[in-house]
Amino acid sequence: MSSSDSASVTIREARREDCQAIINLSKEIANFHKHFNSPQVDVKVLERDTFDVANPNMGFFVAVIDNVVIGYCHYYYTYTIRLGKNMCLQDLYVQEKFRNHRVGDKLMHALAKKAVDEKIGKMEFVVTDWNPAKNFYKKRGATDYTEKEDFHLYQFDRASIEKMAST
Repeated sequence: MSSSDSASVTIREARREDCQAIINLSKEIANFHKHFNSPQVDVKVLERDTFDVANPNMGFFVAVIDNVVIGYCHYYYTYTIRLGKNMCLQDLYVQEKFRNHRVGDKLMHALAKKAVDEKIGKMEFVVTDWNPAKNFYKKRGATDYTEKEDFHLYQFDRASIEKMAST
């Protein structure tokens, strides 16, 4: 991809017809993270949760070249009493052959613009320690709260949730 090709990248909010491409790209990112059983959501569920609800709590931006989706970012909203509405970046993925051509920058720009327009208090995300993408985020001003605040991220899986609900 040349620098002139980079100019041909269009960033836009995802449409219903992009859902299959998003699922396909999410399989690539899952393989990158060695989560070989992901994704577990099919196209119909993604379409329903993104486009068939009155106020979806999430969305996607897609990077497109010649009508082909080559990358995406997936975000969702949270809320804190301290800051109000917040945004979480779930995934940012660009196909390998299109990396290092500012496609990720363009996706982040679109997401940041949306966050500013919606008066988002903060944007959070998780990056594995071994992923070189953490440098991409740090260059853009991200703070590693594990280093700064000694926070630890915890999570309940489905089995743990069911167990708590049954007791």
